[in-house]
Amino acid sequence: MRRPWDGTGGGEPPKWTSVLIVDDNDRYARALGDQMTAGGAAVERALNAADGIKRLQNDAARFDGIITDISMETQISGLRILRRARKLGFKGEIAVATTGLDTPLGYLFNRLFLGVLMRADYLIPKRPIKQRGTIDWIHC
Repeated sequence: MRRPWDGTGGGEPPKWTSVLIVDDNDRYARALGDQMTAGGAAVERALNAADGIKRLQNDAARFDGIITDISMETQISGLRILRRARKLGFKGEIAVATTGLDTPLGYLFNRLFLGVLMRADYLIPKRPIKQRGTIDWIHC
C-alpha cells in the first residue's frame, strides 16, 4: 500500500490532452483548469453532475481525463460522475477532488473507497488549493 498523504505535496499532474472538469466552485475549477491548460490539455467545464454526465453520454471518447468534485449540488454527486463514466466504458483516468483527505484516517478511507471501490485514478485534496493555490495529485 502506498504511503499516506502527509499534506506536504503530491505528484505531478497527468499528461492529458482533453479533460472534463466537473465542479460548481469557480476557484477550484479555475485552478485545476489553469494547470491542465498549462500542461497542453484542452479543458471543458461542467457546472454540475447532470451536465457532466450529459457530456460523457454525448461523447466520452473525446476526453482522456475527468476531474470531478465529490460535493456539488448534492453531497455525493461526484460519485454519480464516477459510476456513470465507468458504466459508459470511459477509458481515460478520473481524478476526484475532495476535502476528506486531511487526516491519515480520512486519507485511508477515501483512498480505499474512491480509489479501490469506485476506481478513481487520482485524489486531489482541496485544502492545498484553498490555502496555498497548489494542486497535489495523489495516485491511487
